[in-house]
Amino acid sequence: MGVDVARLNLIIADTVDIDALEDEVVTAIADRLRDEHGYELPDAVSSEDADAGREYPLLPSGAITVRRRTGGLVVKLRGVDVDADDLFTGVSSELEQRHDGLRVELG
Repeated sequence: MGVDVARLNLIIADTVDIDALEDEVVTAIADRLRDEHGYELPDAVSSEDADAGREYPLLPSGAITVRRRTGGLVVKLRGVDVDADDLFTGVSSELEQRHDGLRVELG
């Protein structure tokens, strides 16, 4: 059974490119999922819904979901059997080091 409750909230400064940050976040999460748990992020285009955001499917199952909100991003895992809090903690520390003005909340 996957974990759906953990969230990675990224609050960004005006100087941060939200498109580039979304790509970086998805890549960082996918790399950790691949290296530590064997999940793969195929080259398939993500689905997009105005309310739900973008969904990046994973193999063999699950997805990374990204919803844009004013001033940031909300990232969740759906149908992925990993400790999402631990995964998000590792990814968020890397992101904070690379981006001035980025604030991260786990919830």
